[in-house]
Amino acid sequence: MIMKKYNYIFIVSMACVFLMSACRARFYTPNRNPVPLFQDAGDLYVDASTNLVNKYDLTAGYALTKNIGAYAGYAGSALKTTYTYTDSNNTTTNTTNEQKRYNGDMLNLGIGYFLNKAESSQFRFEVFGDLALGNYRNSYNSNGKNVFLNGNFTRIGIMPNVGYVSSDSKFAIAYSIRASQIMFSNTRCNDFSFWQTDLDRLNSKVNYTMLEHALLFRAGGEHVKFQMQFGMYHGLNSDEIVNAIPLFNASIMVGLVINANLLENRQ
Repeated sequence: MIMKKYNYIFIVSMACVFLMSACRARFYTPNRNPVPLFQDAGDLYVDASTNLVNKYDLTAGYALTKNIGAYAGYAGSALKTTYTYTDSNNTTTNTTNEQKRYNGDMLNLGIGYFLNKAESSQFRFEVFGDLALGNYRNSYNSNGKNVFLNGNFTRIGIMPNVGYVSSDSKFAIAYSIRASQIMFSNTRCNDFSFWQTDLDRLNSKVNYTMLEHALLFRAGGEHVKFQMQFGMYHGLNSDEIVNAIPLFNASIMVGLVINANLLENRQ
């Protein structure tokens, strides 16, 4: 009987946390960890991924030399929630329509070192300096009331990854971890009183420390593969209730990746 009571309390508590998070403004949506798995100079890497709901990610990378590679990517996310309330009495019926909308965009750049295939044929190691420039846009509409809370962020970090590529280049697996600092800036809103709680969360810290883990699988042909990435994001100095960054977040991204060497026919 006691266990049932505590289970009920736990379920109700989790439901309350979920409802609270759905009602609050959002400031940051992590993108997928870019993992080129470069092997030699001239390697080209292009991928497109999505979580099939509200996130998508496009990234391209190129191995500039036998040990230096770079990538650039764009990530976008969108979430819309609509509520309808009806209040009736003996004479009138009032209907209230509420719509909460969140959009975010991010430009992600990286450059770093990779272990050449001459040094290691199948084991891969890469480490990139990572920079992201992004924005967030929150809006609320209800029966003629239109308010917004927008702004920008900068994320600076480092992202090593280790992986394995099969000898026929048809299968790959990799683990990556991005350690970064996120700073918010240029906050804009048209109703400070409406967004006061969210502004307090946003301004509660100068910056946030993030660890973003990802496990990647690729399988298919030599040059075109299906990929899946499991990601978990941890705000090391964040509190779910009072700060702008969630303590934990997770996602699954699926997509296609193209690998080719543009210098192969010239050698």
